[in-house]
This record gives sequence, C-alpha cells and structure tokens, in this order.
Amino acid sequence: MRYARLLPSFASVAFVAVFFACGGGGGNPHVSDVQEATDEGLRPLEDGASEASDSGEVQPDTLNIEAASLGFKLFYKERVERAVIASQRFQFFGGPLFASNIEKVGIARNGSDFEVVPGPTDNNQIGISVWTTYNAWRIFRTKTLELALLRLLNGLIFFEQITGHPGVTSRMVYPGWTMTIDGLSNSVSYLRRFSPLTPPAFVDPTLENEVIRTLFRDVRITYRLEPDDFLFNYMPAVEPGPYAVTYSFSALPVFLRSSDCCCSLMRTPEPYLWAGAFWGNHNSRDNFPDLAFGFITAMRIVEEGLVPPEVMDAARKAVEASKRIGDLIVANSAIMTVDEHHTYDVLVPSGSVRPDGETENEDLGTLADCQMAFLAHAISSKGLSYPPEPVKAPGSIEYLLVDTLGDLVECQKPDYPRICTSLHEAFCGRTWADMDQMKIGGTPWLDLVRQIEESSPGSAEKLIGSFQDDFYEITLAVMALVEYADTVHDEALGADAREVLKELVALMREFGDIIYKKTKPAQYKERLYRAALFEAWAGLKDARIDDLGNLEPEEAQIARFEGLLSMPDTSTAPLMTQQQIDDAVRNELSGASASVQKRYKDAYGEEVPIRVTSNSYEARGYPEQDYPWRQVETPHHLVTGGLELLYAIGLCERMKDVVDCSWARLGCSYADVNKDGKVDEIDSALFSTARTAFSSVPCNASNYNCGQADLDRNGWVDDMDEAFLNASKGCYYESR
Repeated sequence: MRYARLLPSFASVAFVAVFFACGGGGGNPHVSDVQEATDEGLRPLEDGASEASDSGEVQPDTLNIEAASLGFKLFYKERVERAVIASQRFQFFGGPLFASNIEKVGIARNGSDFEVVPGPTDNNQIGISVWTTYNAWRIFRTKTLELALLRLLNGLIFFEQITGHPGVTSRMVYPGWTMTIDGLSNSVSYLRRFSPLTPPAFVDPTLENEVIRTLFRDVRITYRLEPDDFLFNYMPAVEPGPYAVTYSFSALPVFLRSSDCCCSLMRTPEPYLWAGAFWGNHNSRDNFPDLAFGFITAMRIVEEGLVPPEVMDAARKAVEASKRIGDLIVANSAIMTVDEHHTYDVLVPSGSVRPDGETENEDLGTLADCQMAFLAHAISSKGLSYPPEPVKAPGSIEYLLVDTLGDLVECQKPDYPRICTSLHEAFCGRTWADMDQMKIGGTPWLDLVRQIEESSPGSAEKLIGSFQDDFYEITLAVMALVEYADTVHDEALGADAREVLKELVALMREFGDIIYKKTKPAQYKERLYRAALFEAWAGLKDARIDDLGNLEPEEAQIARFEGLLSMPDTSTAPLMTQQQIDDAVRNELSGASASVQKRYKDAYGEEVPIRVTSNSYEARGYPEQDYPWRQVETPHHLVTGGLELLYAIGLCERMKDVVDCSWARLGCSYADVNKDGKVDEIDSALFSTARTAFSSVPCNASNYNCGQADLDRNGWVDDMDEAFLNASKGCYYESR
C-alpha cells in the first residue's frame, strides 16, 4: 500500500476543480488466464464424513427455516470439511504440522498423485483463514477442523520464526524443501537440492501420522517449496514474461527475485533455525490487517479455552509471536524487514528502497493511518484499551498531499510525526464520517470525481480505483480491532470500533456508487456484498443484509474448493510459439522500471532468455555461468488463485437470522434416511413412509429415531424434519 499512488489521482481531481471553476465542460499481475477446476459431477475424494455421528443433541423447533436452509446448503458439515481439506492441500503450504497461505498455485494431477507449486505472489490472505477455520471448528468440533486449525496456528509461529529476527514478518514463506506427503503409506519425506533433511521444528511423528491420515488420505502430494528450483525450472514456460524480466536474475546466496516493486525472496542464512528457507521481504501495510486478524484469532482461542491441548499450545505460542511483531512495529512505527541493500543483521522499514534499487516518495512499511497504528498496539505486549493512548503514524499522506497540491487542497497538515488520538481519525484533520467533504479547489473531492464520471464514464475507476483497494485494508484493520475488543472484553473499545466501521462501510458504498453503479453492475454488486459482509462480521444490527443476497460469492468459493478435490488429471499444454514468448517478454519489459530495463539489457541484450525447441523449452538465467541454456519444464499444471475459505461462516453465530447452521452442524448424514451417501428422492419417499408410521410415536434410539425420519433429533417426526429434508436435497458425503 503506497498512499503516494493517490497523488496523481488527487492532482487530476485538482486539475478538474480548476477546470470547472473556470467554466469548463462536462491484489496479482502474474495470475492470468486462470483455469478453474470444476466439479463436473465427480465425487470429491474426501469429505470427512466418518466423523459424523449421531450426537443425540436435540435441535430447537423454533428455527428460521429460510436461514437454516441457507446455512445447510452452504455449510453442511461434510461440505465444510471438503472445503477445508482442499484448502489444506492446495492453499496452505509448509509441513505436515504447519502451513501458511500462498494465493497462487499450480496443481498437476495423475490419479492419486499430485504436484503442487505455490506462488510466488506478493499479497496473501494468511490471517483471515485462521479466523474462518476457527469459526468453523466452533460450530462442528471435528477432528478434521481441529487438525487444520493446528496447522494454521503453527503456520503463524513459523511465519514469525523463519527470518530469525523476532517480530519481522513476511509476504510469503517457504521452508526451502521439496516435501512429499504420502497419504497412501502415511509417510512424509523431505529433500533439499535432492538431499534428504530433517525439519528443524514442528516434528511429532504421532501427530504427523494423524494429520496425514485425516487431511491427506488416499493421495500423494509433492510440494515444491524450493524457490531456487521452481523459479528456474517451472516458471520459464508458465510465466515467460516475469521469468525473463525478474525471476531469472539470481542474487543467491542472499536472495531471489520475486517482484521488482515490492518483494524479493530472502534466503535465511546460517546459523538461524530456518537456515535455507526463503521468505518474502518488504511486508507492507497491505498485508498487516489480515495478518493481525490471524494473531487476534489466536488470542481469542486462548481466551475462550475450548480447543484441545495441542491446539491451545500452538495458540499460546502464536500469541507470543504476535507480541514480538507488535512490539517491533510499535518501536519503529513501521513494519520492519531485511532488504536487498544491507547485510542480513540490519533491519529497515519495508520498501525504503525497492528491490530494483529505485526509491519512491513513500515506503511500504511506515505506519500511515491511525487504524493500523492502533492495531499494531493491539497485538503488542502492551495491548490496547479504551480510550486508546496516542499512537504515531509518521507516514501519513498529508505531508505528500499538501506538498504536491499546495493551496488547492483543503488539508490540515499535522506536525511531524503525526499523532493519532482517536480510532475515527482519517486524514487532513477529518474523521472517516466527513472525509468525503475534504475540498479540492473549493469543492468536495468526491463531488468532483462524480462530475468527472458523469462527463467521462469509467474515469472514476482510473482516478480512485487504487485508493478503494487501500481503503479496504483500513476497513479490515478496524474489523480486526472489533474482534480484538470482543476478545479482551473491552465493550467501550468494541463500540467505538464498530462506529468507525460503520463510517468506513458507508464510504465504501459511496465509492461503489461513483465508480461502478452505472458502468460495471457486477463489480458494484460485489462491492455492496463486501460492505455488507463487514457489517455482518461485526454483528451490526443495522447491517444491509439484502446486499448479501443468498451469499452467492460464498457458494462460488466453496464450489471452487470442491472442484479442486475432483479435478481431472492434468495434461501437457501445447507448446507456445517463439513469437508468443517474445511478445510476453516484451510486454512485461515495457512496464518495468528504468533500472529493470537496464538490468535486462545488460544481461540479455536483445535476446529473450527462453526458446522453443521441437518438443519442449529451453531457458537461461543470470549469471549465465550458473544458469546456462538448459531444458526446462513444459507446463502441465492447472494454475489458480484468489481462493477465500469460508468467509461467511461466522454469520452462523453473528447473523443467525440470515444464516443458521443448526441443521448444517448435524450434516448431510442426518438427512440421508437410507444412508447411501446422498440425499435424493428415495430419501423423500422413505421419510414420507416413516412419518406416516410414526406420526404420534416418540422417537428414540429403540425405534432408530423413528426409522431415521427424526432428522433433527428433537424426539418427533414433524414439519421441521420435512423442511430439513428439503433443504438437504442434493447434499452428499462419503459413506463408509
């Protein structure tokens, strides 16, 4: 998140302000052409249904049937477990007992054998997935969800351990090994540059066996987690542009290049615990709110004390890691990193100098808004309470804004460093409630953007589109503060954070109205959905629940996870032509910085470092003596990304009048009268027969719960059971 990106937008708005006053008229760039895995009628490999058993718990007769039906269709137990198993296999990476999210992945399949190549990609949703997995565990309490949660909490610990510097965070993390998890033989093996190795942490053979048996049953997956392998062997023909311009330039043994603007893959040196691992430096404000969300979830797990001992131990260790992260950020008023231009023992604010050696008028790590500054204090050793103590935000945009636009902008420039005293503070002396009234050229700036959009449809997105993405991260930071306040039982802080969230969500909708309402209805609907989801997450009573619809985006995401489990075998892609490769490289190079273009020309001249042969590809890298021309892989992977795990499942507890998981918690097996692994018309017929036979008979174990017709186990066969059956039509699970 570089707020300096706003300056051209504000400058353009300022120009228009002058023009009108004078009477004038009127996330990853490398995830492209993503293939989607679809179900195509195939049964998923796993669903965890063996853990579904009659609990004997009686469900209430007074349910909102519409909410319970929606909750079941989206989140019935076996379906949630399918989604979680898919995420554990294809979204979270590390080792059997720890894993962290990388948002881009290539997956190859041949029967029960898979090969998975994650990333690289700069921004990854690590923390929210911990929160949603815990929300799912609180509802279902199954072993599958318990072990998934354990891996993600340990992933947070690994995330803070990997650099060797307490409190330093990353964009993405790789343990630096090729790992094969073999669910056919219940085993795991590790190689680094073809030599066996033993992990330095997170080793427990008994627990590993349980994880493999539960989450990786009947599959064998090889994870390529060595960037010095896949960047040079897999990527040339998968991403020819980024490979030629960026990945192919090795700076080992210190780092590998991932993106020239924002991130390199630093290699952890000896004698640190994770020597030989790789981590993405220059972690930014973009990723901090999500990351904090995960650590606050660990705090909540410890506070509630519901989980088994192994999970509780991981949560406690994650909380300690959180404190080190918060303490380091607070001490420096910045997210700190190791960069490409100093020795490994020197920490600097992220993005002070870009990976390509260029500098901008704003870095990536210095705290630049009040909400993230308060959030850093919340996860620190000291914590946060109401009223909050003043915090620093020295990277605030006012300094750049006033210096650039001068008197054209009505902006109160704070003394340096900026001090924040309230969660409501926005910029230029305004709160988020009246930020839309900041004036440029004497006119509220959003009114000017509206005028521009009216005269030239589509212009608003170019002007403020990037700002709304940055604004989303601020909103997420406030949502994390809501969760924190609830966790530490600070009602005043929670009430204040919720008021700020209302202000931000209102502005989010205003952005949507201006940018998308007239020109991009699908994006407009999605923006309204995101705004309403924030309100629902926070449990706001006046949430605009109509904007949630039937949670269609959630349905689509879960279907994507299910599709990954049932994806067909992958095949080798047709060879590209040399012209296609050349065009991809030239297109990538044309958008690169001057220093990157010079680096390319010095290394390759006019040559493209990838070429097509009669039946494959060859590539070279830099320096050439280390990476001479050699045969590289021909793509045979499905490439996907942008997966969101169970983002709406928290509504089952916070918005039960919208989504109720009472039936979902029981699962598909409860509604499957004949226990054949699915609910269909045969079950309807059997239910009708049983309902007639047991119309006035109490249901219990002795009569097999009225011939399995007492679906909700309330002791009677009634209309609620029939509604449950109708909601469950089409559900399925693995019957065993």
